[in-house]
Amino acid sequence: MFPRKYKKISKFKRFLLKLLKVYAIDKETLNFVNPDYKNEKGNYFILNDKTIFLSNGYLKLNRKITKIDIFFRYAPNNQLWNSTDSWKRIVPNINKEELILTCLRSLIASINKFHENNKLDITLNFISDISNKAFDEKLLNNLNSSKISTNFFSSKIKGNRGTYLECCDLAEKSKDLIFFIEDDYLFEPDCFEEMIFTYSRLSTLLKDDVILCPSDYPFYYDSSYNTSIYIGKKYRWRVVKESLLTFMMSKKIFEINKNKIRMVGEKENDPFEKPLHDIYKSTPCLAPVGSLSYHINRHIPAIMENWSDVWKDCYNKIVK
Repeated sequence: MFPRKYKKISKFKRFLLKLLKVYAIDKETLNFVNPDYKNEKGNYFILNDKTIFLSNGYLKLNRKITKIDIFFRYAPNNQLWNSTDSWKRIVPNINKEELILTCLRSLIASINKFHENNKLDITLNFISDISNKAFDEKLLNNLNSSKISTNFFSSKIKGNRGTYLECCDLAEKSKDLIFFIEDDYLFEPDCFEEMIFTYSRLSTLLKDDVILCPSDYPFYYDSSYNTSIYIGKKYRWRVVKESLLTFMMSKKIFEINKNKIRMVGEKENDPFEKPLHDIYKSTPCLAPVGSLSYHINRHIPAIMENWSDVWKDCYNKIVK
């Protein structure tokens, strides 16, 4: 349990706060100090500054976030419907370009929502596996934001492993947070904001950087292992021991574990992501309880959430 002290505030301190008309929560007693009941705001969050949970108290965020590099790798020429019956996507009658554009649209909507109340340097790096100029123009037309810097890169090696290793090469130049994203992940509107605040909050609490996965995968409920539950912004987050290849980490974690991270693409592993799972034995990886992102694959991507509403909303807005 995190240390917590309980003691009364002196009468002089209370008088001074009242005199100065300060609205605060005492971080020792977790009680209101001179609250403005006419404008009750509930829990309070300021990026790179502090979080206040009315039931849990005040936390100064020591882990500041300065920049985020997103690496979105995509393969528009992969055909979804020229495959066996066992590999049909859960969303019927779509092609790979539509899948990519819909998932990208959801990501951009999530970033834009975050930017409504927060300022942060964000770069979106596109890494393609055999794309073309016409489709890349469609990607740009769906950005709908002037607050996101973009770069386009072509993988030097074809296939899933090639684009993953290209992300690793480009991540060498990152400054702070690194977010690897596959092209078939659909994002909730509050995903980005939840992940950024949670990253800062949990890294502050645990006094070291963490890894975050945005998906509450159904396979998490097929395993039994010790875990811990933490408070994020609105979600609860639990320690997990495995993930797929959409995850957020820091440059520090990348540098320490570079060889294992690259090993995912450099050799055959069983499962594919096993080198990452080895990292999670010493570096906490956390996933939300309730998905912030859905893997639009061949299985139902969530236990309870109505992910199809997010899909329909983003699909109807894409510029084809």
